[in-house]
Amino acid sequence: MGKASSPVYRRLRHLFLQKSTPTATAAAIVTPAGDNNTKKLVKKYKSIPSRFGGQLFIHKTTFLRLAKSGHFSSVRDVLDHNNLYTEAQNEAFTARLIYLYGEAKMLDHALQLFDEMPHLNCPRTVLSFNALLAACLTSASFDKAIELFRELPAKLSIKPNLISYTTAITASCKTGSLDAAISMLKEMDKNNVEPNTITFNILLNAFYRSGRFSEAENLWNLMEEKKVVPDLGCYNSRLLGMMDGNRFSEAMEVFESFEKKGLKPNIYTYNYLMKGFVDKGDMEEVKKWYGKILESGNCCPDFITFRTLIPFACDNGDIDFACELYEKSVGLKIKFPSCKIMQEVIDKLVGQFKVDELISKTLSSF
Repeated sequence: MGKASSPVYRRLRHLFLQKSTPTATAAAIVTPAGDNNTKKLVKKYKSIPSRFGGQLFIHKTTFLRLAKSGHFSSVRDVLDHNNLYTEAQNEAFTARLIYLYGEAKMLDHALQLFDEMPHLNCPRTVLSFNALLAACLTSASFDKAIELFRELPAKLSIKPNLISYTTAITASCKTGSLDAAISMLKEMDKNNVEPNTITFNILLNAFYRSGRFSEAENLWNLMEEKKVVPDLGCYNSRLLGMMDGNRFSEAMEVFESFEKKGLKPNIYTYNYLMKGFVDKGDMEEVKKWYGKILESGNCCPDFITFRTLIPFACDNGDIDFACELYEKSVGLKIKFPSCKIMQEVIDKLVGQFKVDELISKTLSSF
């Protein structure tokens, strides 16, 4: 039997050639316009080594560009070129496709491919199950991820592992269902699945951001009981919670404790600290920590830094500091999504006859 007449080929051909309703995300993606450019993309793709795993980034980029622009016949062409129809019986390969569909915001295709796997002689284990949950996350379908996590394991005799639980906990936190996330953590313990640093990082961040400080601290204690070593992300989440709760002295203790353990603060660390002092109205501390960023040597101010500090400097009449910040943002080529911050600085400078100085600095960056 030839490949074109095989059941596997026909099923995959149906999957990739069916009509798909373009999403707003897909329409916004800049893709090659017209058949000629699409053909050039496919031709360029065919010139790379054919094995899927060895060139994952190139395969992923090409697949997403074609899928998002609705060129499903070209998707079939690149799959056919690499003889990937026969690889569809390989669960690792199919799991990658499921995940790519999620990244393309085409969850309906991911779900259908997962459902078709038995007909493609491809097993469905926790590997493809996790890929489907991840596809839900990347397509922002958090409720669907929770639904699948609850329904599929019993139905398909799949035992969720650490990745499964951590993905489901992430989805629960994204929907604000923090109590459900804690229930999943308890379920992990019941099923002898040990959480790791990533699991706790997700939970800590969600609880501290939600202002549930005491519960977040309980999680921190649980992490220590389980001998899970916190990483910088965990410390940053704790720092955020303390700054938001006006626990400034405790926040400084946390900062000093992780530095003693050899962890270097990153821009998130500094931004959390400065945001806390901005809310407090403490210009001296804000300038102190901004200076530490510049002295650190391992991180630079980012958009969040300038979005937080420039309006604060303007509101407090420190126009020189506002100018310094704006000049630094120009030098780093930070792009602001709106002109509001720039206009605020200019309005303040007009009264001090420094507007020419700001304009010259802005123009010099182009």
